[in-house]
Amino acid sequence: MMTVIIGTPDSGKSALAEELALQTGDPYRYYLATMKVMDDAAAERVAKHRTQRAGKGFVTVERERDISDLAESLDHAAQATVLLECVSNLVGNEMHDDPQWANLKDERFAEAVVSDIVHLAERVHHLIIVTNTYAQEDSGYDDDTCLYVNLLDKVNERLILIADRTIDLR
Repeated sequence: MMTVIIGTPDSGKSALAEELALQTGDPYRYYLATMKVMDDAAAERVAKHRTQRAGKGFVTVERERDISDLAESLDHAAQATVLLECVSNLVGNEMHDDPQWANLKDERFAEAVVSDIVHLAERVHHLIIVTNTYAQEDSGYDDDTCLYVNLLDKVNERLILIADRTIDLR
């Protein structure tokens, strides 16, 4: 079962995702953290999320990118709920950190990221995905940020199409 929760930053996606993860009844819960902590604001966000899920039985797995083989390293993956937090970080990390994408920032990028997520989803009982959406019209974004937003939109569109359930908090 794949659930996608999409919304703007600070729209309550993470709290809802944790609540849904607890409701699955699965005996194993993993929190897949994809944020690369690069500044104080990111460190504060990570601390907020850790506090928010404290005592809820999540095992935190930090993986900034390349999640395709993650399920193979999880105990009892077929009986587990994995909360993927979040696709927007994963897309940014893949976009900037993997040399294979240096000149291939197009539909193939979105297909590859979604393929990795689907590979994970097929090996766990529940996958709950958190992702952001950003308005681009009149944003004043630089070219790199516009490319990132476009790639994230493509990934989100594909995930929404294949998800068993989508919750839209936009």
